[in-house]
Amino acid sequence: MYVDGLPPRAVLSISHAAPPITFRFAGLVAANPASADVVLEAAKPGPSFVFLSDLGHLDAVRRRAGIEHIRPAWLYRFDRDGFVDVQRHEVRPVDPIWAQKIAPLWDSDWDSTNYVRTRLEQGPALGIYDGDELVAWYATHLETDRVVIMGFLHVLDAYRGRGYARSLSCALAKEIFRRGKIPACHVYEDNTPSLHLMDSLGLRRVKRQAFAEVTFR
Repeated sequence: MYVDGLPPRAVLSISHAAPPITFRFAGLVAANPASADVVLEAAKPGPSFVFLSDLGHLDAVRRRAGIEHIRPAWLYRFDRDGFVDVQRHEVRPVDPIWAQKIAPLWDSDWDSTNYVRTRLEQGPALGIYDGDELVAWYATHLETDRVVIMGFLHVLDAYRGRGYARSLSCALAKEIFRRGKIPACHVYEDNTPSLHLMDSLGLRRVKRQAFAEVTFR
């Protein structure tokens, strides 16, 4: 982790994943472009998957890296006052044994099975089942002392149109509320159905952020 000054005006975190993943995960938070430039100088050459807390940092990243792909996303949060609970289906916990099924449907570009398994082990994860078969699910990427970032929401094609995504979103949010924390999630700007879903459940759009595939020079 690299910082510009104390207290920090910018923070760049970089983590190295285990094989077979060959790229790094990075996160950039900065008060201004000049401070973003300072911490980005610490990034060693090579590919990285970067989370940008503010789209205004894109120019700073471009000065240090080639951007292969970028996906803007809205950061949403549930507030208790605006939460619309429309859960209509029974949900059950998702066992880590389902990681092999979930991983390729979440991201087919890399083998994320180990990552998904750790998230099912360490964070709340709920699913809807047809008998013993998992057909829809919602889990979490990150849990802090204040916030839980939800992710992996998916409904198998044959089970869509039944309101499963709405029920799972409500059930997972209620579980996070029970923990005394804030449910939040990212939705890509080009994912119109998910944007409509989150808006209809009373989530609040906080700000536009982005995820980028880059190669630092």
